[in-house]
Amino acid sequence: MKQSIIRKTNKALYARIAAGIGGLLAGALSMGLSIYETRTGEDVPQAAVGAAVDGGQWKVTLNSASLATKTMDGLRVSDGKEALTVDLTLENLTAESSNLYRDAIKLDNIPNAPMPQFYLVRDRELLWDLQPMMPETVQAVWELPATQALPKVLKVTVVGTTYKPKDNLYVAPGWFNPTNKARVDLPIAVAAEGAPP
Repeated sequence: MKQSIIRKTNKALYARIAAGIGGLLAGALSMGLSIYETRTGEDVPQAAVGAAVDGGQWKVTLNSASLATKTMDGLRVSDGKEALTVDLTLENLTAESSNLYRDAIKLDNIPNAPMPQFYLVRDRELLWDLQPMMPETVQAVWELPATQALPKVLKVTVVGTTYKPKDNLYVAPGWFNPTNKARVDLPIAVAAEGAPP
């Protein structure tokens, strides 16, 4: 009886030791992969200011960046905030009207940036749907705290997607697999209040 209890205790102890060693190995492997990915990083091609980048669903041309105290429609920015604006050209490369352009660009060197608001320059109004194959001059606006330190050069990445006739989850068509297509460096200028580019 005593021998049986000792064997069971030893087996439980060995199982715990093995599980602990396995956990440590898994943690070490995960940390090693994380360090490797950080060191190698994603190799995103650099694009020139004013160069068109094909992102699959959208063609994006980044033109300039500036600071302003008013938005494109003439409204003042909220108290304690400033507007960081990016002037760009967007073209819907699909066959249908769409308003899914918000994820087509992202700021690389502004931590915790909110979602931008987009304005149609020719109307100086909020942008809604973009029609297919009709390039439009657009201004993306991020409201940031006025006290936030900003870089002299804004690093903006164009994010592309791939069309799938059927996705794996809903078996429905759509644009999936966001990937960084190109990075553009835009010097930040101080613009006239709410002035179009």
